[in-house]
Amino acid sequence: MRSPKQFNADVGAALLGFNEEAVPYCQGISDADEHEYAMDYARMLRTQAKGLEFERTKFSAHLLEPNRNLIKATLDRMYRKYFAA
Repeated sequence: MRSPKQFNADVGAALLGFNEEAVPYCQGISDADEHEYAMDYARMLRTQAKGLEFERTKFSAHLLEPNRNLIKATLDRMYRKYFAA
C-alpha cells in the first residue's frame, strides 16, 4: 500500500503533466466561447483528479456541439493519459 505522501506526489506529478499538455491546447483556441469552455472543462478535470467535488462545465449557447465535443474528447484523452481509470 502506498503512503499518502506517495499518493499526493503521484497526483501532483500527474497534474503537472496534464497541465503542461492541456494549458497550451486551451490557449491555442482562438474562439472566445470555445476557449472559455476548454479552460473551464480542464479546470473541472483538475478538480476531479484532486478528488474534490466539481460542477459540470456550463457552455455558451454560441458554442457549436461538434466543437464542444471535440474539445471535451481532446481534454478527456489528455486526462486519461495521466489519470488512468
